[in-house]
Amino acid sequence: MSIALELTLIVVLVALAVGLVRLLVQLRRTAQGLDAFLLSSSKDLSQIAEDVHASRLRMDHLAASLQVSLDELSGLARMMGELGRTVQDLNRRYHSTIESASRNLGGIVGGISAVLAFFKRRQSPHEYE
Repeated sequence: MSIALELTLIVVLVALAVGLVRLLVQLRRTAQGLDAFLLSSSKDLSQIAEDVHASRLRMDHLAASLQVSLDELSGLARMMGELGRTVQDLNRRYHSTIESASRNLGGIVGGISAVLAFFKRRQSPHEYE
């Protein structure tokens, strides 16, 4: 081989080695940046996971509190329904009693009116005599 060819080959190999070293240095920097990014992302995701867990615990507490309130409201609604039925029953009984008393009173008044009319008729002929 000639010296010019050997020198050209050596220069190409040195240039290739320098390029490869620069590529490996850049690859190392990229890997370090990626490692820093992944570490930061891991911390962020860990914080997000803690926040989500804390939010879930608060939601569970809120749901339990809401369930207690809904149970109390349900009990109140049941009591109001029972009270409404009781008032309706009392109203029905009151109207029934009033109607019965009214009929009885009407019967008594009618009876008294008939007796008074009977006595008035009886007294009327004596007055003319």
